[in-house]
Amino acid sequence: MTSTTATTMPLADDVRSVLAGLRTRIRLYVWLEGLALAVIWVALTFWLALALDYLPVIVGASEMPLAARAVMLLVIAGGCGYIFYRWIGERAFVPLADESMAMLLERRFTDFNDTLMTSVELSQRHPDEVEFNTEMFARTSNAARQMLPNVRYGAVFNLARLTLLILLAIGLILSLAGFAVARPQELGTAANRLLLLQDVAWPRQAQIEIVGIDVQRTPSAEDPAPRPHTMEFDKSNHLKVAKGANITLRVKAKLPPDAKLVPQFCTVYYNSRAREGVRAERGRVGMQQFRDQGSYRNFWLEEKPFKGIISTLEFDVVGYDHRVRDYVIEVVESPAVVETLLDLVYPPYIQDEATSSYLPKLDKAYLPSGEFQPAGTQVTLKFRSSKNLQSATIIDPEAKKEADALAKSELEADRKKAKDIVWNYSGQLNSSDPSRFSCQVPSLDKNLALEVSLVDTDGVTTEQPHRVFLSTIEDQPPQIEVTLKGIGSAVTPNVLIPIQGTINDDYGVEQQGSKDQVRSVARLQLQTADSADPRSLPFTLGKGGAVEQEFDFRALRSQDKAFELQPKGKLILSVKAKDRFNLYGKDPHEGTGQIYSLDVVTPEELLQQLEVRELGLRRRMEQIIEEMNQLRDSLLRVKASLGPMAASTPDPEEVRSDDNGDKPKSPEELAKARAELRLIRVQRAFQQSQKSGQETLGVAVGFAGIREELINNRVDTEDRKKRLKEQISDPLQAICQTSFPALDGQLQTLEAALGKLPPMSTDSPELADVALQEATDTIAELDAVLQKMLDLETFNELLDIVRDLLGDQEKLIDRTKQERRRQALEDLK
Repeated sequence: MTSTTATTMPLADDVRSVLAGLRTRIRLYVWLEGLALAVIWVALTFWLALALDYLPVIVGASEMPLAARAVMLLVIAGGCGYIFYRWIGERAFVPLADESMAMLLERRFTDFNDTLMTSVELSQRHPDEVEFNTEMFARTSNAARQMLPNVRYGAVFNLARLTLLILLAIGLILSLAGFAVARPQELGTAANRLLLLQDVAWPRQAQIEIVGIDVQRTPSAEDPAPRPHTMEFDKSNHLKVAKGANITLRVKAKLPPDAKLVPQFCTVYYNSRAREGVRAERGRVGMQQFRDQGSYRNFWLEEKPFKGIISTLEFDVVGYDHRVRDYVIEVVESPAVVETLLDLVYPPYIQDEATSSYLPKLDKAYLPSGEFQPAGTQVTLKFRSSKNLQSATIIDPEAKKEADALAKSELEADRKKAKDIVWNYSGQLNSSDPSRFSCQVPSLDKNLALEVSLVDTDGVTTEQPHRVFLSTIEDQPPQIEVTLKGIGSAVTPNVLIPIQGTINDDYGVEQQGSKDQVRSVARLQLQTADSADPRSLPFTLGKGGAVEQEFDFRALRSQDKAFELQPKGKLILSVKAKDRFNLYGKDPHEGTGQIYSLDVVTPEELLQQLEVRELGLRRRMEQIIEEMNQLRDSLLRVKASLGPMAASTPDPEEVRSDDNGDKPKSPEELAKARAELRLIRVQRAFQQSQKSGQETLGVAVGFAGIREELINNRVDTEDRKKRLKEQISDPLQAICQTSFPALDGQLQTLEAALGKLPPMSTDSPELADVALQEATDTIAELDAVLQKMLDLETFNELLDIVRDLLGDQEKLIDRTKQERRRQALEDLK
């Protein structure tokens, strides 16, 4: 079996050449059109992205964020991919058959009359096919070939559109080339930002930056113009301030030539966050205030929303075409001292382990009214804050002012002194608890008013310093309240001086003695007329600083002749005591009691002075008895006015009490006047009784004092001491303790009865009798004592006669001795 291979009829070369030329031009057209569209797309989207990224900068906005630029780059790349795929990929690489080329030419050139299309189709058939006619193929092919010279490729294509696209693409390329030549830096920035997605900022004509904020402090009496606290933003443009703080925003702009333009004002765009009780707020405010300094123009703003800030604030600042953004001021609670404790170590001079007084105290609560501590106390202040702290500063503002003033002095000594003044007490933070800190005052030498300023871990400072007051209790000299008991203004050489009273000190007087038996000691200083230096006699204090001591000059004279007292001399006594103060290299404080200046007299002279005092007391006693007799007479009149005959015999004082001139009184008026007069007389009697009682007690004390002086000066006799005590002083005191109080009670009872409204109490006459009897008895007792005084005076007069006789005898003996001496001398001649 044999087979034959049939072949197609070939197209003429000129026909094939025309079809191939059309095919090439179609592919070229597709490439040119696709590339032009791609260039147009890239250029236009580049200019659009450039405008979106750069034009906001001109009006002070920020560049497109990275995400937006990335999206834009994806859009550009996606558009390019789509163009290459849609206009080039799907068209340039598609097979273009001869039939398609022939059909395209047939449509554009109708003169072919389907000859070209028929020739191409017949050339693809086999000659063996029934419908194929070689002659017809030849005639058709010749007809088509005759029309080939009329074929113009340009008629097939839309060259105007292609030309427009190419010209538009070239124009856009030239625009980019011109931008690159004119603004190469900007083109590079655009390429870096839009194509490489780098965060390179567009160059600005103005350059601004936020310096920070100033937190205004609240003025006080100690600091009327406090300096603001300056704070800077961190790397993330954040900082924290206290709620309610007054803030001043600081911005600076560069001046030419560092910047091309300098803004005349800046604008703050802010947005506050909502919080409980405070709604969110958005707005803008201009910064109009500025001052040029150096190479910068400084702007500041201290108005809303920075004044009294109460919620977190986000803001941007725009200066001409430069914008700084995403700054945040977070509002937090300011740190505050919520607890203050004291560790106290008292100075040695006031510590007393025996009584457990002024031993060290730990964690003592601080009193809000201030702390008063003894001078020299070591104080450790321990604080607790409401927040964890970064630092704590404790200063003494008064000491700082003094140090600053001395530091400015022209004298080197003043400047050196300024360095020695301690005004800054460093706050030591607790490593385990940052909310706690402490500081130590080594020695509390003066009143301190410390100011505590805190900075928490957020950098927030206290708006107003916390104040702590430490007051010094200065050590005072001992207080001496000591008197001489039974000693007058004159003493004899053999005097025994008792002293009584108390010596008090805020922390105890000087101590002497062994460690097991410590005694508090005071001193009695003595100075006589013939001694230049005072002599000291130490004595021991009793419990609670009680003084109960006697100094026997007769015994002292036997031990030391310096204590011998001479008549007509002076004895000066004073009690002194020192405390245990030993701070600052100073001597202990010394207190001095009352200074007593006593005349030294002979026993005879002292007795004469005492007798004069006795005479004065006796005369005072006689006056008291006379006044008591007047009291009794007044009571007799009261009793008479209460009798049945009182109405018929009116008292003359009742008539004189009338203020109506010669007009006679009515019976009612006379009864009223009589009652008022009775009441007044009883009231006067009561007042006189109290007065006489007090004066009688004074007389009793006076005689007791005379007796004590006689004893202390050793000029007493047993009989005289007994007379003064048992016959005068003790009876008078007994009268003051019993008789006068009984009389006062009866007079008050009578006054109450007479003071009742009519009808008068029926027991008033009996009460008047009882009061009259009490007055009579009291006068009798006083008179009995007065008679003893007269007896004592007679005794004293006898003693004076004896003393005079003894004096005359001594004078006679002296004259006798002188006469014998004279006669002996004459016998020797």
